[in-house]
Amino acid sequence: MASTIVGKTFLNQYHVEEFVAHTPLGELYRATDERSHKPLRLTLLPKSLSDNIEALKALEAESKKLHAISHPNLIKLLGLYQTPTLAFLLEEWVDGPSLQTILENAPVGVDEALVYARALCSALEALHKQGYLHLNLAPELIRIDKKGEILLGGIAFAQAVNKPHHQYSIKYPQLYCSPEQIQNHHLTSAADIYALSVMLYELVTGAWVNGKRAPKTSEAIARAHLEIIPPAPITLNKQIPDHFSRMILWALRKKPEDRLKNTTELLSSLALAVRVSVDSVPLRISPTVAPVTSAVLAEWQFLPPPKPNILTADTPPLEDRLANVAAPKKKRSNIGIVPLFVLILIAGFLSLFWFVRPVEIPIATPVQFTPFASDYTPPPTFTPQPKPTDPHGGRIAFTCTRGDYNQLCMINRDGSGLTQLTDMNASNYYPVFTPEGSSLLFSSNRNGAFDLYRLVFSEKQIIQVTQNIGNVVSPDYSPDGRRIVFVNRVGEGPASIWMVNADGLNPRLVYTGANNIVAVAWSPNGERIAYAMSMGIPQEYEIFTMNTEGRDHVRISQGLQGIGGSIDWSPDGNSLLIYAGAFGDKDIFKLDAISGTATQLTAGGNNAGASYSPDGLYIVFNSLRNDDQADLYIMRADGTNQVQLTNHPEPDWGPQWVQ
Repeated sequence: MASTIVGKTFLNQYHVEEFVAHTPLGELYRATDERSHKPLRLTLLPKSLSDNIEALKALEAESKKLHAISHPNLIKLLGLYQTPTLAFLLEEWVDGPSLQTILENAPVGVDEALVYARALCSALEALHKQGYLHLNLAPELIRIDKKGEILLGGIAFAQAVNKPHHQYSIKYPQLYCSPEQIQNHHLTSAADIYALSVMLYELVTGAWVNGKRAPKTSEAIARAHLEIIPPAPITLNKQIPDHFSRMILWALRKKPEDRLKNTTELLSSLALAVRVSVDSVPLRISPTVAPVTSAVLAEWQFLPPPKPNILTADTPPLEDRLANVAAPKKKRSNIGIVPLFVLILIAGFLSLFWFVRPVEIPIATPVQFTPFASDYTPPPTFTPQPKPTDPHGGRIAFTCTRGDYNQLCMINRDGSGLTQLTDMNASNYYPVFTPEGSSLLFSSNRNGAFDLYRLVFSEKQIIQVTQNIGNVVSPDYSPDGRRIVFVNRVGEGPASIWMVNADGLNPRLVYTGANNIVAVAWSPNGERIAYAMSMGIPQEYEIFTMNTEGRDHVRISQGLQGIGGSIDWSPDGNSLLIYAGAFGDKDIFKLDAISGTATQLTAGGNNAGASYSPDGLYIVFNSLRNDDQADLYIMRADGTNQVQLTNHPEPDWGPQWVQ
């Protein structure tokens, strides 16, 4: 497992460079932030924890508070991050050896041990004053940087004093665990004192607290902490002052009430034992007081400084790209060929800025019409293949605005593999995967009016599906992959619901509504089609369903303000994802397909365009929460654990998960 994520990039930003160590928090890796080129500490949480929704919620809540704690001897926690398949912690990288490397060269002198004691007591005191206990001290979490400063990491699992404590099941030997932690007793700062003293014991003796090498099994380790009295350090290293040896043993007493109680008491007692003041103990490593650590630092291969944040030689600087996004787009010379009503239709899909006042409307009777261009050669027959078995869906397609045009992009569900699929002087919208995931259906005006096209991944070619039947947008496949439903506008009439066979044959009108229809979605059981129809006021919509023959219309949405123009069915067919809300503050809602009851899933951020993963456990959507920059985010189906997926100066929107 320690190498399975090396070389991968998460959230389209964090590239995993190498495995570092196993820690009490999980597997520690060195990663690179590909935007700033800075190294980071990435701790991959074990699956037993990343799959525990309640535990992740608790960690996420505490991580926001712990992120605010800053101290010269604490490694900065950046936060808890999640993809649909895993969770990881990010901290600032400290380049240099860990305390584990120093212990491999132990014993060290008491003067050198005091430098560690002062730094680590100072770091723990900062946590304790904020009401937190570390409870996961280990040499792998302590680093010594190039300047000789000693820093403690792993504060993400720190737990608040006087609150119920959680013992997360992580495969790491409890070598530095207090007896009361093993017994699940009430914990105080004495637990951290004990764990720190175990490390100090190792530093000055070169042995674990049993007087020799640490046992291999968890049972033997626990028995030693609970039952074995450590040999006096002076018996293992004659250079240790007797009083210093006694203070270490005092801090290692089994009962927390018999122990040195806090970091100040521990550090003062150790300094007094060697007849120096605490203030005279150096703040960092130097060759005169810490020769063992200094020798390790002298041989350490430090990383080169981060590269300048430049994309390529011919890529405009980020500032210029941001300015281009903010500036009005250049008008295309052939803009006159795109009817104004198509632009209005597209604006309806992108709308984030209007209120709805529901109005009862009559349902019009469908008008049947089957046009066909005599000179049109249909594309090759499309035969549906079995659906993929990837549990959450492997890929997400979306519209990515790049320069003057909207293109199609694709990204893996964990944020890796961002790929721009099209690069043409035309606008491409509404990507949707074919049911088996081998192709991407989309709407494009590459030949003038908007038609449907299919991008075949294996053959790297684009096949035109419809031709000259109007202006076609918002397609969706039937569950069996044999038909496509879409929105089409012919001439000056309203945008209506149409169908076409998957091979492009027999395009036909299914339903003409009272007003423009801007989005359609086929139910998973193939029996109903949901659609969003204008209420007669620009950018205001209500959600309806009908049968596949264009009859039996039912209005689903009830009373929501500002409903936007996108919809997606849940895989079980029980609900629909929509977005609604006030101007500039849209949120994602789950709309019950029978009762119309709406459940709000997001709270702020100006969100839209939500789509379920194939198993219904996750939702991808676009949001303007990041400085009004449209990016993709993923959250669990209940709205928790919202994680940013893309981060580009130009808009990413309209995502659709592979089916």
